[in-house]
Amino acid sequence: MVTEKKLKKIADKVLLLSKSQETEVLLSISENSLTRFANNQIHQNVAWRNIGVSLRIIDNKRIGVATTNSFDTASLEKVVEKATFLSQLQKPDEHFVSLPKPMPIPEVDQSIEFATEHGMAKSVYTVIKKAKDASLIASGAYSNGADHLAVANSHGVWAYNQSSSCNLSTIVMGESSSGFASNVSKRNDNIDAEYIAKTAVSKTIESSDPSEIEPGEYEVIFEPQAVSEMLAFLQWYGPNARIYHEGASAFSNKIGNLVFGKNITLIDDPFHKDIFPMPFDYEGVPKKKLTIVENGVLKNIAYDSYNANRFKMPNTGHALPAPNTLGPIPLHMYIKPGISTREKMIKSVKRGLLVTRLWYVRVLNPKQLNITGMTRDGTFLIENGTIIKPVKNMRFNQSIPQALNNTLAIEDKLTPLASFEGELIGLAPTMHIGSWNFTSATLF
Repeated sequence: MVTEKKLKKIADKVLLLSKSQETEVLLSISENSLTRFANNQIHQNVAWRNIGVSLRIIDNKRIGVATTNSFDTASLEKVVEKATFLSQLQKPDEHFVSLPKPMPIPEVDQSIEFATEHGMAKSVYTVIKKAKDASLIASGAYSNGADHLAVANSHGVWAYNQSSSCNLSTIVMGESSSGFASNVSKRNDNIDAEYIAKTAVSKTIESSDPSEIEPGEYEVIFEPQAVSEMLAFLQWYGPNARIYHEGASAFSNKIGNLVFGKNITLIDDPFHKDIFPMPFDYEGVPKKKLTIVENGVLKNIAYDSYNANRFKMPNTGHALPAPNTLGPIPLHMYIKPGISTREKMIKSVKRGLLVTRLWYVRVLNPKQLNITGMTRDGTFLIENGTIIKPVKNMRFNQSIPQALNNTLAIEDKLTPLASFEGELIGLAPTMHIGSWNFTSATLF
């Protein structure tokens, strides 16, 4: 059984083994189970455990990082030896100042749940049955994970947290259409399999026999999953101190300036009640709620210890595991809810599209935050406030800042989201965007 005491003992052993000026130990254990289904039947049940030790050592500003996946003494000795050797090969990093010093870590809910095979199969069966009853085909996965993370360093930092998540997602296929739905929660009994099944099946039926429409600029109603897949790239390339100070961010030199519409407020909140709390970053620095954009004005960007020391700014607790060449990333960022509803937004559209989600989204221009991708799993034409028919998917090229400067309405609630393509957003509203540039049609 994983306990904080056991991980602390391992971290202390590594710190004793290291003779370097500064040492940081990152310990992680993840216990996972997964039920996959395709063609209306479960085809895989697996469970596994991942163990990781990442060691960062610093001598005279020379930094070495090494990892191992074993906790035995011989492996720990070897990883210390390897990190030490690698540090000797490096040039001194003139911008490195110090690893963080100890600070109080906020208390969060650390309860975890391991979903049973029966519970996961029961939820999956609900989705499969609903699809079969409609003569459709369901595929997807139910994953359950419990994660343990600990950070220690030679200055006395010790931080430990455990958390768990349950995630059920499905794509339901028809002859000419598909539908997507997902749900995520800390507990299996909060996963609403009936809702997921109903939503995905309804989307598939409603989007059958889609029509072709001409590409061009359309008003769009983005449902939460689509908003999530758009904003994930803003997290990576926007309020990131490394990119910001390099002049490569869309936010560079714009602190205090209007960057989005006045109805846009971006918040990074690792303690929001509807997501999975993370009380510290991967350097053991306590996290806190951070307003990044307030009423359209850029207020803050994310810092880790390296960039905070380099640019003489406060550390906001956004470090990723070393060696981190990406920069500090806000992992719990969302758009503040507005005052509208999905139904009101649809009624306000003269001619536009309702988009369930985006797919295969990639960055075209990080500086301008232009992205490309396609719609997927339910795209519908809206005319005069009414959804009139399904349409075939389309490819888009779009600037995120332009979209957030032309947001007409925001839903009055946030939806917790399962991570489907690795995106980081945990919460998102439905949004009405005044113009979205679709460049070409597809065959489906």
